Amino acid sequence: MNYAKKLMLFLTMALLVIAIQFSGSVRAHEEKAAEKEPYVAKTMDIYEGFPDWYSPVFKDNVGLSEGAGLFKDYYKPLKMQMYMSPMRHYVQMDILDHSLFIEKGRRDLCIRCHDGINTGAVDDWKGSAHFNPRKTDLIARKTKIIEESIGREIINVDCFDCHADTVKNEIRMPNAEVCSECHERQVRQFNSEKNHGRPNHIQAMEANVLVPWYAEADRRGWGAGQGGCDMCHGISTKCDPCHTRHSFSAAEARQPKACMTCHMGPDHPDSESYGESKHGIILEMEGEEYNFDKPLAHVQVGEDYRTPTCQFCHMYQGGGRFTHNFVSKGIWRMGTVPPSNIEYESSLKDYPYGINIIAPKIDLYSDENLDKRDKWIEVCSNCHSPRFATTWLEQLDQYMFQAFKITDSAQLIIDKLIADDILYPSVGERDIYPLGDKIAELLPASLIGDGVYNAFKQLGGKVPVVGPILGVYAMFYQGENNPSLIETEYAKMWFWYKLQGYKGYAHAQQDVMWWWGQAPMLMQLGKIQSENMRLRREHALEQGLEPGLGGAQPVSHSKSEGHKSAPTKSGIPVGNVWEVDELDY
Repeated sequence: MNYAKKLMLFLTMALLVIAIQFSGSVRAHEEKAAEKEPYVAKTMDIYEGFPDWYSPVFKDNVGLSEGAGLFKDYYKPLKMQMYMSPMRHYVQMDILDHSLFIEKGRRDLCIRCHDGINTGAVDDWKGSAHFNPRKTDLIARKTKIIEESIGREIINVDCFDCHADTVKNEIRMPNAEVCSECHERQVRQFNSEKNHGRPNHIQAMEANVLVPWYAEADRRGWGAGQGGCDMCHGISTKCDPCHTRHSFSAAEARQPKACMTCHMGPDHPDSESYGESKHGIILEMEGEEYNFDKPLAHVQVGEDYRTPTCQFCHMYQGGGRFTHNFVSKGIWRMGTVPPSNIEYESSLKDYPYGINIIAPKIDLYSDENLDKRDKWIEVCSNCHSPRFATTWLEQLDQYMFQAFKITDSAQLIIDKLIADDILYPSVGERDIYPLGDKIAELLPASLIGDGVYNAFKQLGGKVPVVGPILGVYAMFYQGENNPSLIETEYAKMWFWYKLQGYKGYAHAQQDVMWWWGQAPMLMQLGKIQSENMRLRREHALEQGLEPGLGGAQPVSHSKSEGHKSAPTKSGIPVGNVWEVDELDY
């Protein structure tokens, strides 16, 4: 036997041995998988893992008698909160007592009545997987998993299953905890968003009502305008904002338009930036060829989707896994939180000012964020080269560093106006910061820091607050001369235009990136510079023209010591200069 034949025989035997060993390992793996404990669903506490104070102020049902969050006693919820946030605010109807039907288990009566009243809702349900839990092979397999977990056969899921509280014998408005009776895994994944900090969906209601301007608006009679806030932020305890009632279609929820009713507008134009990007335009042109019936983990890129969707990118966890956690790869946190990787000249260098209820600065190069970056590159590399994806994301970072430097320049101008007591009227002479007279009473120093707590306590809420994040009140509130024009223009710069540029970059839409982002940021900086010059010029003129003993008398726009109303001449407040350094802030 020559050398070549011996080599061929050796390789053949080696491959045979490897094949036998591999088949054995596959069989062992299959046997081990079969031994795994079955998935067991259980009703989940939607606020599991949250601080103890959460449930009493966000979950416990109080109807419409009080609000939610730490400011719950300072506003009354709008009536539609019964439906936007039903876990906290649902109120039983008083025109029909359903307890008798529920007690006797008369689930047949629901459709008998509502089929002639709410035909749209009933028709939706009749086309859903709840009505026919075996309508496709995939849905049938999922139904079998749920049946095994809950220990009973599912013929269908009807009105009674979701809307009847058989413990209290009353109608309930379903929330995520009700859904978790069958879909515990998905609700648990949704709950896990809390591990990555705000903004997220599970804490969306907190972001809505835990800001002082929400309650302040109700105190001033502006509450109805916040109905739009309630509609999106109610997602904290609901599933139907994404898979709408009563079809509850997963295929619907996989489409970008399912996200766009909330993720749009001047502070987060995701709809506009994605929708007008090449990704969004191709989806619009070729959307009928996309297979949204497939679970994301089964999607073949190129075959099922030609371009990425919101869900494909944001639900991806790495390693081919997709879950109901949309924020696990979030690095820039919506674009509002300053990075620690640049130098600041303004008071942004001291952010977050000792406040423990807002996010700390972002370190773009922390191990956690580098790991998130790798996952973004992994998902982008389905279509692009890793070098292309890396370069694009690095360029996005450079835009954000640049945008925060522009922000810093604007904030420095306003810092100096406050320090020089040139804002008119001065901070001590104008209206309070939203709910400023109650903040020290309601929020302990452990939450907002000693410096900020003492400032609000000593100054009765007349505290200057500018810039990221709490200076955004300028977009939600207008007291008497608070915020001033220059503060409002600054808020528009960083909360609208900076974020618009960020979304343009993140979703690769060039026009949004420039014309909605950097260009108006620069225009706003020009306005702020001009307003600064106007205020300083008028202040200088006042100093030269104001009469007083011994000649020209310097004019201050501050209150006197003790912060009582100062005497005025010609309507211009005078008194001791109130130094911003007093705030330790």
